[in-house]
Amino acid sequence: MSNQFSNCLNELGAAIGFRYYWIFVRHPRWRPDEQPWEQWTLSAEIAVQASKNQRLDKWSLMGRFGNSTRQLITRCVAWTRPDIIYVKRPLYQSRFEPQEDFFSRLRPLVDPATENQFLFDLEQDGRVIQTTYFGGLCRIVKASPKSYVDDVVNAYSKLSEADKSRCLEFLLTNHPMELLHPYTKEWKVKLEEMELGCDVPDESDDEAETEVIDWAEDDGCDVIDDTEDDTDEDYDDEEVVDVTEEVEADEVIESNEETEEYWDEQWKEAMKSSDKMEELVKTRIEKSREYNKRQMQQQKDMELERSTSNTMLREQKQAEEDELQLVQQESARGRSAKDIVKRGAPSGSFLRAAVRPFTYRNLVKEIVLMRHHIIDGEIV
Repeated sequence: MSNQFSNCLNELGAAIGFRYYWIFVRHPRWRPDEQPWEQWTLSAEIAVQASKNQRLDKWSLMGRFGNSTRQLITRCVAWTRPDIIYVKRPLYQSRFEPQEDFFSRLRPLVDPATENQFLFDLEQDGRVIQTTYFGGLCRIVKASPKSYVDDVVNAYSKLSEADKSRCLEFLLTNHPMELLHPYTKEWKVKLEEMELGCDVPDESDDEAETEVIDWAEDDGCDVIDDTEDDTDEDYDDEEVVDVTEEVEADEVIESNEETEEYWDEQWKEAMKSSDKMEELVKTRIEKSREYNKRQMQQQKDMELERSTSNTMLREQKQAEEDELQLVQQESARGRSAKDIVKRGAPSGSFLRAAVRPFTYRNLVKEIVLMRHHIIDGEIV
């Protein structure tokens, strides 16, 4: 796929330009106790044919790719996460993170001339030390800062899963750009103000589930005959996303004042005095109102979540149906499939892109490479 990635970039040409993203994936039923770099698996790198001024919303980018590009992405996911692809019902959630901001903010951290201005805490052998960004990486993988690129990368590959997670925690949490920032309403508002993502889902909404289906596609450089990625598109949201654990504990656990024994005792006491009876009735009414309000709010939240998720799925399916209908109309007019490919997709329908596998190991290598390029004078 690496050779295909280079060939596809050459076929697309550099006249328009490319925007590079990393693709992270996870199982739809992820565990909330995992760290972001453990929950999300870095699976692929994608070069999207788009100018710098073109608006790309990273939160809904998957819906702008054709079937062949999705198939390439799924092949990369199958390589890094076979546990969620080679199953009866292969589904995964994806998110795209831009590379440009990450590398632009990375440079001062790995530049020998400026790295000492940015020191970070690193716990090692039971004590906390101050170290540079690149120095911390080398300490964790137990490699010399003067080592060759492959030596540092191979040292990372030999680490245990716990040490790899510790290394990624140091690299991602100390980077100025929060690469795997969680979805929150506050963050959505901030992104909308920055005009980076108007379609960011709310806190209660999961990322759009990616389910590979077939449709006619004209993206010549990405076409792969791979029917193993096809899955049934007739599925229910609740089979993918499990929201039962989102109910907070204080909403389901009864307090001592709501048990039957408590109210029996209160009733016996109230029978002795009319004032106590009146007070008991008021207390009971207030408790009932509070309980009803909580139930109504939970119901509204669940309905809103389902409505938002269903809307996203309907929009995606509608786009697929429109594209299929367009191809059928062209065929009915006597045009061959080759003519349709030459004509190109309708404006704004699908983005053309090149995809290749990319892992956290490759990310570590890119960080080390940037430092070496700066030292060698290849990056001015």
